[in-house]
Amino acid sequence: ALAAASVLWSVDPRLTVERTFSFALVLATGAALGLGAGRDTSAVERLILSVLAGAVAVALAGLAVLAVAPHHALQTATSTIPTRYRGIGENPNTDAMLFAAALPLATWTAVAHRGRLRLVGALILVLLGGSIVASGSRGALGTGALGTLALLVATAHGNRARLLAVAGVAVAVAAAVGLAEIPQPNPKATGASPTACKSCKQNPYDADRWIRLEDDLDRPASAGGSGQRRTLFASTGRGQAWEGAIDQGGGRPVAGYGFGTEDHVFVDRYYSFFGGSPENSYIGMFLQLGLVGVALLLVLAASLVAASVTAVRRLGGRERRLVAACGAVLLTGLGLAVVQSSLYAVGNTATLSIWTCAFLGLALAPRPAAR
Repeated sequence: ALAAASVLWSVDPRLTVERTFSFALVLATGAALGLGAGRDTSAVERLILSVLAGAVAVALAGLAVLAVAPHHALQTATSTIPTRYRGIGENPNTDAMLFAAALPLATWTAVAHRGRLRLVGALILVLLGGSIVASGSRGALGTGALGTLALLVATAHGNRARLLAVAGVAVAVAAAVGLAEIPQPNPKATGASPTACKSCKQNPYDADRWIRLEDDLDRPASAGGSGQRRTLFASTGRGQAWEGAIDQGGGRPVAGYGFGTEDHVFVDRYYSFFGGSPENSYIGMFLQLGLVGVALLLVLAASLVAASVTAVRRLGGRERRLVAACGAVLLTGLGLAVVQSSLYAVGNTATLSIWTCAFLGLALAPRPAAR
């Protein structure tokens, strides 16, 4: 309702209407699937497997592109960033977010089943995990591991099993980080990005002719400087982008600039950052709907998480594992929201999967007894 009402003060009313409708459609789709499945465990399981199958299809398509046209599936190394795998995504983070959200489902397939289905689940884990490592997406790796760990802890029997799950995930993450650090930047690369504005070359007085607006802040002092090198813990400008976006949101702190206008309001002026949005769903919501929007988003997220936790505690066996898997996907999505503008971006490959699983988990939740 707030998103729809924001058309009254939006900086782009038409865009707000379009994106409000599309996001409402995503939520309605997830809710409809959950209501349609009811308490039918088999139906919920089939829907979850469908979500996982979609992620697998994207991963396999990426490998096909890598085999046929490697230059399309790989992002070329720069002087600060190594070669990164992007598959069929627009950038290395696009598909990696979907794979991170699907990791708990692959883990559930491998752990909760036997025979061939367990083997298939293990192979899918390798496929999705390997794609994330090759992409170099630290956010996808961390949140995918968090969701997987949450699932294993929720379904483990006894403290010993939980400790083994924690140790196993820790070892897997350590190995993934080690593999991700193998590719190195190309010191001979000419630059991290184009340095001139194509549309203003004829105007010698336009500063954008010499230094891009996107490279205005944190640019190295020397002409040949390469900028901040991307490492495991370096933000490569994302922290500065967050700070800048919060400052922009301070212009309209209560209700923001209108839903869906994040990429129109945010301005990238940071040399080490590349993106059309601040890449943080909570800060992005602050830009769009202000503090009120952030509060409502947190209330919705907290309600879904609380309902999932309650259902896991009350259910057992097959149903408990299904709800835990869906809750783990939701937890992964909330974690991804810290590093990507993904929770409300309908065009994002992970958005529909996250919200669908969030509502499917509630489909199996125990209902209050009728009076």
